[in-house]
Parts: sequence; C-alpha cells; structure tokens
Amino acid sequence: MANKRRKAREAALQILYMHDLGKPEKLPVAIRRYWENDWVVESDCHLCTEDCRDRGKPKSRFSSPVNRLAEIPFAEQLASGVLEHLKEIDQEIEERSHHWKLSRMSFIDRNILRIALYELIFCDDIPPNVSINEAIEVAKTYGDKNSAAFINGILDQVKK
Repeated sequence: MANKRRKAREAALQILYMHDLGKPEKLPVAIRRYWENDWVVESDCHLCTEDCRDRGKPKSRFSSPVNRLAEIPFAEQLASGVLEHLKEIDQEIEERSHHWKLSRMSFIDRNILRIALYELIFCDDIPPNVSINEAIEVAKTYGDKNSAAFINGILDQVKK
C-alpha cells in the first residue's frame, strides 16, 4: 500500500507542477495530460539483454497497469484537494515559512508542502507522521539537497 501511495503522491506532485507551470484553465486538463503522457524511455533496463526487442521503447513509470489503476484515485484526490483548498493551504505555509515567501519557493518544494498539508488538514485516515515522512522522502527524490530539511521544518511546525 505504501509503495502505491508514494507513487500516487509523486503523480500528484507532477500534476500540480504541470498546473503551476502551464496554468491550464481547469485541473482536469492537467490530470488528463499527465495520465496520457506518463511514459518514460528506459534505455538501460536492467532486465533487457543487448538483443532485446523492447530495449529503448517507452515504458510506463508504473510497475504494472494494475498499480497504475490503484494510484490514479489517490493521486487525483490529492491534486484536486490541494487546488480546492489552495488559499487555506498556502496561508498555512506562509505563516510557518519564516523569511520565505511562497513565490520564492521552488515549484517542487511548494507543491510537496501543499500535498502534505492537504493530507495533514483534510485526510483524517492518514497518520500525520506518515504524511510528513512521505513528503520528506518525495523531497529527497525530486527536490534539491536542502528540500527535505526545509520541508521537514515547516511540516514539523504544522504538526505542533
């Protein structure tokens, strides 16, 4: 379950990132574009041999179509929930990010914080420590070398 949820959080981050950059008129456009284009080229697949016919062909970033289907509802819930409560979530971030305006934060850090705060405030079924730990792990993957500490500091203040 955690692996599927982590991938769903990563998908939500990427959807929100696309939304931030492209500012589509409606979130469904960003969601549709994301799910249509979730393919990556894995030219150095560890399972492929030199003569493999599938070497270099696009493969989904998901481990299987079944996992992808399991991740879609949670990813879309997170992205939709963040945007539905964006004003409130951004206000919480602004109040706790001393010396940092929201507009100065990287797109990645800002959206990881938004997802985590959405979970902390609106998802009673997710323990706060899980939301914080997941945000930190996603930050380690997608953020810069300081992202995890920055995000941990802000989320720790929210938890108190």
